[in-house]
Amino acid sequence: MKYKRMMNITFNKQLRTEIDNIAEVTKYLWDRGWAERNAGNISVNITEFYRSQTKNLSKFPKRYVKITDPELSGRYFFVTATGARLRELKRYPERVILIVYIAKDLSGYYILWGGEVNSQSTSEFNSHLKIHGFLLRNKFLQKAVIHTHPNHLIALTQIEAYCQEEVYNRVLWSMHPEVKVTLPEGIGFARYHSPGSDDLAEATIAALKTHRLIIWEKHGCVAIGKDVFEAFDLIDTANKAAEIFFICKSAGYEAQGLSAAQLKELVEQFGLNKK
Repeated sequence: MKYKRMMNITFNKQLRTEIDNIAEVTKYLWDRGWAERNAGNISVNITEFYRSQTKNLSKFPKRYVKITDPELSGRYFFVTATGARLRELKRYPERVILIVYIAKDLSGYYILWGGEVNSQSTSEFNSHLKIHGFLLRNKFLQKAVIHTHPNHLIALTQIEAYCQEEVYNRVLWSMHPEVKVTLPEGIGFARYHSPGSDDLAEATIAALKTHRLIIWEKHGCVAIGKDVFEAFDLIDTANKAAEIFFICKSAGYEAQGLSAAQLKELVEQFGLNKK
């Protein structure tokens, strides 16, 4: 993959690897039909291995936005650009991904690399920043955030009977043992809020206190991981269970599912109550 230079920004091996990893995951999202048009967005905290020449910030475009989490001051992030199509990332990384630096006074962010003229981050960057602020504040190890539109997980939220966190998780856990093993804490359930809104961000943060994967009712989901692969795996595993559920429904049968005793056996076998 080729990387265009923007001003005096260059790429080290770690940055190139991160973009390659994000590009691989965005291909998975597109192939599964979870990233239609410009849907979905990704952000990664890259502060630990990014050291830019940020002394002359006046050379870089600045976007003024309200940032409320002091933990974000002086941090660096990869984030997808607004309107970007994830399927184009591998061919045109400089169009799809931005490297941004959060102003130390939290007055906005500088675009250090990527994007087109007048580019800015995804419209849901507000939610991403609040999530990253939460992760930093609580010393979580996760650095990657993925938002996408997994068909079957969303479809389940279109049925009111399943729009309760306990019921939603019981269905998914029972469809395949891997879901219980991978997500022993279950999936957090956030009721519908307008995309990009503070209400949606706050509902997500509340759910992240005890979950790594959050379903946004009638919209999509958010997953956090130590890297983009870990975050993707959570979504992929959960969506497989929802797909199995709907396959049974489409065939005219009610899915039998794992029994309470079988789920308890998984908890004991894999020590899930200790995770």
